[in-house]
Amino acid sequence: MVKNKQIPEIVKQALDRNWTHIFFVVNPITVLLTKMIINKYKIKSKNIKIFSFRDTDTSLIDYSVTKINIGKYYRYLERIFFYYPTASLIKAQINSRGSNFILYTSWAYLNAEKIIEEDRCKGHIYIEEGQHSYMQIPEFNPNQLSWEDKFLRNWRNRFNKVDEIGFYFRNDSKCYIGINKDVFPRVPKKKIILLNDFIPLKKDYKPKLFGITKIGLTCASRRIKREYWKTMFKQLIEEMKGEGVIKLHPSFTSSKNIDNEIRKVFDEIDSNDIVICSNDTNIELEMLFERKKIIGYKTSLSKYASIFGSKFKLLELN
Repeated sequence: MVKNKQIPEIVKQALDRNWTHIFFVVNPITVLLTKMIINKYKIKSKNIKIFSFRDTDTSLIDYSVTKINIGKYYRYLERIFFYYPTASLIKAQINSRGSNFILYTSWAYLNAEKIIEEDRCKGHIYIEEGQHSYMQIPEFNPNQLSWEDKFLRNWRNRFNKVDEIGFYFRNDSKCYIGINKDVFPRVPKKKIILLNDFIPLKKDYKPKLFGITKIGLTCASRRIKREYWKTMFKQLIEEMKGEGVIKLHPSFTSSKNIDNEIRKVFDEIDSNDIVICSNDTNIELEMLFERKKIIGYKTSLSKYASIFGSKFKLLELN
């Protein structure tokens, strides 16, 4: 495992040659890591381009940001017709800069894969995202995929529920960057770089929950049917004993319609003075300022609560 003082060779080349640094951010932990990378390697703001997916808040990394909204029919176009409108939009913005670039992404999903294949992409780096960064996932050789493998990757564009073996980390990646020694367990240790100086982040983030130590987390929208939303909230409120705030999972807030619907459900129940906190609240960063007691369902925050000295209580959906 590479010491955090050493700069990756591909990053050094990018800095020396004024290449663009492209970051794909998909959740709060990727935002946190992106900021740490920018700070650590002193990347010039003019050479930074951020693409935010899932309506991820990017106030911590407000450089050149494009929010990516996946169209209703995009997945059908990708899976059936092999046409990638999101990747085309991203390529157009990258090409308008006219420079070579390196890509930072959490894994080789379709949009990332299409950018990696661009001639101007001089290398890519995987950054820690959450739970899957700690799964037993090995690297794969993109040049050895069968036609069937390529078709299944295109069709799923997601992690396999059956096992952790899959095509997510290409072996031609330059390195992996994470914050904890247990990250990327099946990847060659020499390719892993750890960044764990969190103190500078406190200068760029103003805590929104200081003094509020109890935080309830909803599960992901895919894990629960709409008719059980109210039951989920009631379970959280009971466990929180009328204290603290609830943070909605990003899958509920990435769509305005779903966000409005779930807040309406919450307003219909007796919340015992518990409120839903703002979407731009970064729980990982909040834990840097104050230890929290987090109550919720299966989430990567259980891992980060331990890393940042807080407590996590796991609930099971009734």
